[in-house]
Amino acid sequence: MAKVDRTTGNRLRKGDWQALGRLLLQSLAAGMFVSLVLALAVFIVSAPAHAAPPEGGTGALTLKTAIGGHEVAPLVFTDVQMDISGMIARVRVSQRFVNPTAQWREGVYTFPLPERAAVDHLRMQIGERLIDGLIKERGEARRTYDAAKTQGRKTTLVEQQRPNLFTTSVANIGPGEEIVVAIEYQEALRYDEGSFRLRFPLAITPRYIPGAPAPTGAADGHGLGWSPATQQVQDADRITPPLAPRADGWVNPVAITINLNAGFALAQLASAYHPMRIEEQPGHRFQLTLADGPVPAARDFELTWKPDVGAAPGAALFTETRGGRTYALLMALPPSSVTPARREPREITYIIDTSGSMQGVSIAQAREALLLALDRLQPDDRFNVIEFNSATTPLFAAPVALDAATLQRAKQFVAGLRARGGTEMLPALDAALIGTPESRLIRQVVFLTDGAVGNEDALLRLIHDKVGDRRLFTVGIGPAPNAFFMTRAAQFGRGTYTYIGDVREVKAKMTALFRKLEHPALTDILVDWPAGADAWPKIVPDLYAGEPVVVVAQFNAQAASGQIALSGRRTGSTWGMLLPAAETVNEPGVGVLWARAKIDALMDAGRRGAPEPEIRGAVLDVALTHHLVSKYTSLVAVDVTPTRPIGTGAATSAVPGNIPEGLTGFDQLPRTATPAPLLLVIGLALLAMTALLLCGLQRITRGMYQPGAVRAFLASLAIRIFRQSKGNA
Repeated sequence: MAKVDRTTGNRLRKGDWQALGRLLLQSLAAGMFVSLVLALAVFIVSAPAHAAPPEGGTGALTLKTAIGGHEVAPLVFTDVQMDISGMIARVRVSQRFVNPTAQWREGVYTFPLPERAAVDHLRMQIGERLIDGLIKERGEARRTYDAAKTQGRKTTLVEQQRPNLFTTSVANIGPGEEIVVAIEYQEALRYDEGSFRLRFPLAITPRYIPGAPAPTGAADGHGLGWSPATQQVQDADRITPPLAPRADGWVNPVAITINLNAGFALAQLASAYHPMRIEEQPGHRFQLTLADGPVPAARDFELTWKPDVGAAPGAALFTETRGGRTYALLMALPPSSVTPARREPREITYIIDTSGSMQGVSIAQAREALLLALDRLQPDDRFNVIEFNSATTPLFAAPVALDAATLQRAKQFVAGLRARGGTEMLPALDAALIGTPESRLIRQVVFLTDGAVGNEDALLRLIHDKVGDRRLFTVGIGPAPNAFFMTRAAQFGRGTYTYIGDVREVKAKMTALFRKLEHPALTDILVDWPAGADAWPKIVPDLYAGEPVVVVAQFNAQAASGQIALSGRRTGSTWGMLLPAAETVNEPGVGVLWARAKIDALMDAGRRGAPEPEIRGAVLDVALTHHLVSKYTSLVAVDVTPTRPIGTGAATSAVPGNIPEGLTGFDQLPRTATPAPLLLVIGLALLAMTALLLCGLQRITRGMYQPGAVRAFLASLAIRIFRQSKGNA
C-alpha cells in the first residue's frame, strides 16, 4: 500500500500555491469562454420578431425581423358597440386596418374576446362595398382565404385559437388603403353578489410556452408569434403575438359605446378601470361612452350594475323559438343560505403564481390576497402554501395544522414572494392535488394566477383526473388574466372564479370569495326540462352565496307549455322552485348561446378523454348549423374583384399588441421553456469547464488525495448536470 506523507498531506507547499494560482487563472478564462458561448447560444436560439421604435416620422410602427431588418406593421383601430338587454349582450367589434406604406400588405392581428363569446358574424367593408363572411370548416376556410390572397383579391379570415383568443387575417391591403373588418358575437351576462357584470378583454398577457421545440414542420406555417411551436403547445406561434415596447407609446386605440337597457331601476352603475360618460334615458336605459375618448388596448374593461332594492332577480326564463325549436336560458337565484354559527373545519391549499408574467402590479395583488386568506383561517383548519414559477416550492411537505408558529412561517413565506422565471403550472397543481381521494375535512384549493400559459388543455385534464372530492377556486390576478383557463379550471374543480384587476379590490373580492369557500349555498342541483330537452351543462355545479343557476336548453316548441322544475339541497334540506315554461321573455340570440354552450361542453368532453374525431364531428355539426366560429370552423369573406396587380408582391406582418398596463419586465420578449439546443450548449460548456478544473486539480491533489477518486467525482457531477439539462429540455 502506498504511504501518505502526513507532514505535507494537510497543507499546501509553495509549488502547490503556484499551481492553484494557475488553476484560478485557467478557471477565469474558462468562465469567460463559457459566458461567451452561452451568450452566442441565446442569440442563436432566439430569433422571433419584436417591436422597434417608429422610423422616419411616418406615424407607423416598425417591427424588427428575425434577420435584423425592419418592416412596417399595419395599424389597427378598434370600435366596440355593445347592446345589452336583460341577461344578453350583443357586441359588434369593428377593426379598422390601415396600411401606412407604399407596399401591398397582409395584416395578422391576434386579439382577445370574452371566454363565452359566441362569434357568429363577419363583415368586410372596402369603401362603400360590404362583403358578408361565410362559416366554413377551418381547413376549407383557410384554403379559400389563401386562394383569394394569391389571386390578388381582398379577403378576411377570422379563426379561433382559444375560446377567448382569436386571429383576424386581412390580405391585399393596398398602399395607404383602409379595410374595416366587423365581427359580432352574443354573450350571456354574469350575475354574482347582487350585481350584473360585463367584462371585455383588451390585452393579452404574454403566455409561457412549455415543452421542447416541436419537430420541423409540425406547425402549419400560418403563425407569426414570438414563440415557435413546441411538443406541448403545437400552436404556440399563433398565440404569442409581438409586443410594442412602452417606450414607443401605446398602439391599437379602442373606442367603446354601450347601450344598456337594464329593465329596472339601478342602485349602482360603474366602470371599474375606465372612466365613463353616462347619459341616462327614459325607461331605465343608459348610454355610456369612454370619458376620455379612445383608450389603448392595455387592460381589460369591466362594467357592473346593481339593481335597486327590491329589483334583484329571483328567477327569469328567456326563450327564442325558430325552426320548430325553442331555445331557453334559465337564470334562478336561490335564497341566501343561512350562515351556520360555526363553519366546518377545512383543509385548504393556496397555490400562488410567482412567474415572470406576474411581475409588477400582479404579484402585489397576489401577496395581499394571500395574506388576507391566511388571516381567515381558524384553529381546526389545516393548510399549505405552494409557490410556483420555473420550479414548484411548497411551504410544507403536506397540509399542516394551524397554530401561531405555522401561521407566522406562512406569512413570512408570502411576504418574501417575488415574480421571476417561467410558468410551470402543472407540477404545482399536481402537488396540490396529491393525497387520499377522500377526507373527513372539506378540502379546497385556492389558485392565484394570471393564467398566462399555452398548455391549457393538459392542465384541465390534470384537474379533472385528480381533483377528487376537492373544490378548486381560481383567482385571476392582474390587468389581463387568461379568463378562459381560469373559468374552466374552476368549473372542472366545481368551484368559482374571482377576478381582481386592481389592488384596491383585493379586500372586497377576497372577502366575497371567503364567504363562498365557507358556506356553499346549493348542492345536488337538478333542472327538470320538458321531455326531449337537450340542456347544458348536463351536470349543474355547486352554487355559492350570491350565485344564480344558469342553464340553457333546446326542446320542441310544442313542449313549451309545461313547467320547469329546479331543485337542490341547502343546509341539509331540500329546496325547489317551479317556473312556467310559457311565461317567458322573448330574447333573440338565445339559440346562439345554447349552441356555444353545447360546443364548450363537447370540447370539455374531449379534454376529459373523449375521442377527438368524435368531438370534431359533433362540434362541426353544431357550429355549421348555427354559423359559429369554433376550433374547427372559421369565418371567411372574399371580395369578387382582384385589386392587387399581377406580379406585385405583398408582405405579411403581425400587428403588435400592448404590454398590459402595470406589468413590468416585458419590453423584451418573455421567456419560454429553455430550448433543447441551448441546454445542449450549456451542458457541453459545463463539461469543458469541468475538464479544465479536473486537469488543474489533479496537479495539486497528487500526494493529498487519490486522483482517481477526484476524477470520478467530478466526472459524475458533470454527467449529472448534463443529463439534468437534457431532461429539462
